[in-house]
Amino acid sequence: MTSGLLIESFADFARSKNIDRPTMIAILEEVFRTMIRKKYGTDENFDV
Repeated sequence: MTSGLLIESFADFARSKNIDRPTMIAILEEVFRTMIRKKYGTDENFDV
């Protein structure tokens, strides 16, 4: 999956669920941080 397609998919999802951009960004950031913590035990050394 290309990054453009991934971004478009997230944008479509946000529009269909009526989620504003700042909220969607916060949700995605928390999802990535959770995945990093599960895999590496901490997210302190990562920028999301």
